[in-house]
Amino acid sequence: MSTAISVDRLLALLLGLRYRHVVTLRRVRAATICFWFTSVFLGLIRISRSDIALKVASTLLPLSLVISIFCYTRIFFKLRHQQVQVLQGQANEGREIPVNMARYKKSVSSIFWVQLALVACYAPWSIAVVLYVNGIEKGDSWLVTETLVFFNSSLNPILYCWKIRAVRQAVKDTIRQLYC
Repeated sequence: MSTAISVDRLLALLLGLRYRHVVTLRRVRAATICFWFTSVFLGLIRISRSDIALKVASTLLPLSLVISIFCYTRIFFKLRHQQVQVLQGQANEGREIPVNMARYKKSVSSIFWVQLALVACYAPWSIAVVLYVNGIEKGDSWLVTETLVFFNSSLNPILYCWKIRAVRQAVKDTIRQLYC
């Protein structure tokens, strides 16, 4: 799903005003349903044939990571290009950066950190799966890579609290209510 979010953010940036015409609610629902059915199918394969599931994972997971990295790289360079254009135009006119661009950049930055944690935690496991599928046996490294995958789930809430003010405030409010 993280890959879908990165593709969505890239489309929003590249398409601009055409985004709402291309990315419709019907298409999003269809994509979500496809993701769900694919996940259920892969889960059922995992139960009956773990060797096939690992082969599929050795393809899909690295592909997803590469797509996400590509999308965030494109977003970064596009935002940087737009910022240079805006700053050059404002230097001539003496205006400030538009609020919506600054908000979008902050949103992308927040998701980028979550994506970076995902890549850092899942890339070693992806490598281990590819090696296993190609005949290299599981060793102690397998346990370490699986631990990193599980650690990603613990890391995400910390990143959300660190990068997203509304989440941080909601956590503070919840903690205050627990201690009152």
